[in-house]
Amino acid sequence: MDCPEARDHLAELARNRLEPEVAEIVRAHAAGCATCADALQVEVGLHALIREQAPRYSAPPALRARVQAALRTAERPMASGWRAWLLLHPWQASGLAGALAALVAVWVATGWLAADPASRLVSLAVEEHVEYAQEAMHRPPPNPAELLAALRSRAGFALGPLFPGDTEAPLMSTTTAELRGKPAVALVYRNGPGRYTTLLLMPGADVAIPAEDRLAIETFKPHRRVTSGKQVLFWKQNDLACLLVSDLDGPATAAFFLKIRKAA
Repeated sequence: MDCPEARDHLAELARNRLEPEVAEIVRAHAAGCATCADALQVEVGLHALIREQAPRYSAPPALRARVQAALRTAERPMASGWRAWLLLHPWQASGLAGALAALVAVWVATGWLAADPASRLVSLAVEEHVEYAQEAMHRPPPNPAELLAALRSRAGFALGPLFPGDTEAPLMSTTTAELRGKPAVALVYRNGPGRYTTLLLMPGADVAIPAEDRLAIETFKPHRRVTSGKQVLFWKQNDLACLLVSDLDGPATAAFFLKIRKAA
């Protein structure tokens, strides 16, 4: 594995998202390459910083209380063993089964997320959006023409017309990125105090947009979902796969989608 290939995997390695075989190869390369080792440390440090500052979501109080109660009950000494206890306490057994079923449902959903390419891509896009929003905070809007010109020179693939922002949502930053090992670019807009929208673009030849959960926005029908409290729209245009991740509510995200879509 050479340096360019290894660097394509550093971000996912820092987030423990690589297959074990690939992760081992990348680590072996970094162990013998000081440049890639330093780049990996930067990715690890950045990911740790984002995890500390990004919002976290705990289990609902009702579910947490049921699980804790079930565990306390299960820890009590039972002279007759589990079978006798279950027979004598069917209502508590039912509560334990319900709590465990909820936990299993969460585990199954997590496994499904990793196996479904579209869900995985959306999840990565939301994480990228959180990082970009953190970086853009308290920054004055730069010159959008200069940002777009620099982005086109670095992208490595054709971008087509791009929305340069406006007075309601200025363009705050642009950057090259990577989603599931594919090159991408990101454009970050500030829609208001503390509210940001990220547009991620990547070559879309082999990217499948889910046919279900389409949202009609005038003549367009992007795939829509809500992930970690963020509105996400997913569509294709000009041979590109497009992911719009926003802190805005549904109607405001749809209105912003129209600005981006009509600019193209």
